[in-house]
Amino acid sequence: MLSRDEAAATLKNIRHTQGRSAEAYGYQAAAPFLILWGVIWFLGYGATDLYPHTANWAWGTLIVIGFLASAYLGRRGSTRADGARHGLKIMASWLALLAFIAAAFSVLRPTRDEQVGAFIPLLIAFAYSILGIWGGMRFLIAGVAVAVLTLGGFFLLEAHFSLWMAAVGGGTLVATGLWLNKA
Repeated sequence: MLSRDEAAATLKNIRHTQGRSAEAYGYQAAAPFLILWGVIWFLGYGATDLYPHTANWAWGTLIVIGFLASAYLGRRGSTRADGARHGLKIMASWLALLAFIAAAFSVLRPTRDEQVGAFIPLLIAFAYSILGIWGGMRFLIAGVAVAVLTLGGFFLLEAHFSLWMAAVGGGTLVATGLWLNKA
């Protein structure tokens, strides 16, 4: 027979294991998306630096490819019976973020391309930070890293900001995706 204290300790261990398992599952599920979007950032910011006159076209194309690839990854990785509905909620959340960005730009009107190039990653960093607060420390670390690197490049490397964001912004997302995959 287990004593009351032993039973309580066992239940506490079970809850801890369930929480850790859910966190690891979330990391595994998010990893391919971070790697995908890290590559998109690398290509988008790289194109912005090397071919600034085609930046809008390049980003538009890459974002469409990213959403289609994300939908594919979400559908492929879904093991839940309500996976399609869950995927739609995630997609709707990101579309709401894009709508917010468009609304913010219509009110705040950036005067330089670098402002746009910094604002969006800062919002993404914020989203990952909030996700980290609720879903796992590694998301928070990724969010903080993207924010710090974005601000550092914006204020210290203005002439090479897009190249900086290609390397460290995209690289941080890819590295975080690989790190989450090992959780």
